[in-house]
Amino acid sequence: MASAVIAVASLAIGWWYVAGRRSIFSGGDPQSRALHEYIDAAKRGDCPAVIDALSRRSRELAHATFGDRASVERSFCDYSPATADLSDFETDRIRLEDESGSIAHVSASYTYERLFGFFGRGRARHTYTVVLEDDRWRIDLVENLDRESRSNRDQRAMFLVQQGYVAIIDHRRETGALTDDPEAIRAELPGVQFPEIRAGVAAASAPADTLFVTTGPEVVCVSLRSASGTLAMVKIPQARSLGTYEYGGSIPSVCDGQPLSRPYYGASSGIK
Repeated sequence: MASAVIAVASLAIGWWYVAGRRSIFSGGDPQSRALHEYIDAAKRGDCPAVIDALSRRSRELAHATFGDRASVERSFCDYSPATADLSDFETDRIRLEDESGSIAHVSASYTYERLFGFFGRGRARHTYTVVLEDDRWRIDLVENLDRESRSNRDQRAMFLVQQGYVAIIDHRRETGALTDDPEAIRAELPGVQFPEIRAGVAAASAPADTLFVTTGPEVVCVSLRSASGTLAMVKIPQARSLGTYEYGGSIPSVCDGQPLSRPYYGASSGIK
């Protein structure tokens, strides 16, 4: 009798544990279900369902960019802001991160190829914004589709910083020396239309999307303030191939030899 009770209790605990894990990874809340249905529609190639799952403003921006419904469906049926297609996301690993009124953030994991598949597949997680419209939770891609959103402004700014980084690295490779000369920087990338390049370090009052370049002890600092107000700086050392970078509300006001908080790998880095 005792053994039967223990067996039943063990089964109950096992069921509770599995059910609990399922609720953690797949999400039983309506926000998680909305993302689940969105991903599932992409997996089965149901493009109309993918588009219908988007928020009203997301659909407006998509149509403004790509035109007719057929073009929007082709462009967004498997689109994801992450480094993977939407159909690469895993529907059993979805969780609600936070909720505030009619806005929530839901994340899902996805797999991707490491270095074009040479190092197998990796797993990462991306967080989507979902909004409540007409009693239905919908996927909101406005931050990604709106050219003037903060993230897109910051991406454009980081692209300029990255181009300055590439030009200085190329100059160092060719001459063995660092440079903060605007003409030398432009000469390294003649196909790039650099904006104004000024001497010094960007500050909160600096004009938006203007590169600031200056030298320190065996280092060059490239900095910029994006149109959203985000500050970014990359330090390029004389002795190492890689640089370091910082971004956010503040960056160092001087260019010295102290590395910044994050390693910089060029195009693979960005303001987040």
